[in-house]
Order: sequence, then structure tokens, then C-alpha cells
Amino acid sequence: MDILSVALQIFEAPPPFDPYDFDRKDVINLIIYFLKVFLRQYYWVLTLRLSIQWFPNINPYIHPMYSLIHATDFFLKQFEDFIPVILGMDMSSMCAFICLEWMIRTLESIQFAPTP
Repeated sequence: MDILSVALQIFEAPPPFDPYDFDRKDVINLIIYFLKVFLRQYYWVLTLRLSIQWFPNINPYIHPMYSLIHATDFFLKQFEDFIPVILGMDMSSMCAFICLEWMIRTLESIQFAPTP
């Protein structure tokens, strides 16, 4: 085999894309994958929001920080209303992280395999 034929095999055009070629399992796997990606990103946004609140010299009510508060407040409010303050400590954010991590790990364990 010469170099030209090897190069043509390597850089061969992919098969044509057919959107109707997907199975129902492929679509469900894709939805689960995007949910995992979204929840992982939301996990880091929530981590950033709670880390910023530890610093008293950062004003959380200016534009970039307020967007973080607005994006994560509805999720944290669910746990603040459900879990009471114990000995002056608010454990709701820790429970929110545990719940979010549980959702991510559950979605990671779900995989629909194609039929043989």
C-alpha cells in the first residue's frame, strides 16, 4: 500500500447523517446525558454562589453575583423551607448538595443499551 491510499482511508468521509436513524434508546440516552451535564454545571454554580457568600467584603447584590443568587435561590429555598435551623446552623445548603449529587449519580448509572 502506498501513502496515498493510506491517507485516503484515514481521511475518508463519514457516512451521511440520517436524523431518522436514531432509536428511542438513543434519544433517551442523549436526554439523560444533557441532564447530567446541566446538573454538573449547576453544581459548580451553586458551589460558587455559596463560596462567595463566605466573604463579607464581596457585595452579592451587584450584577454578576446577583445573577448567581437569582439562578440558585429557587433550588435552595426548597430546602430552607423543609429543613429547620439546628443550633444556629443552616444545614439546608448541605442537604441541597447531597440531593444534587444524588441526582447526578443516579443519572450516571442509567444507560439504555441497544438491542443486539
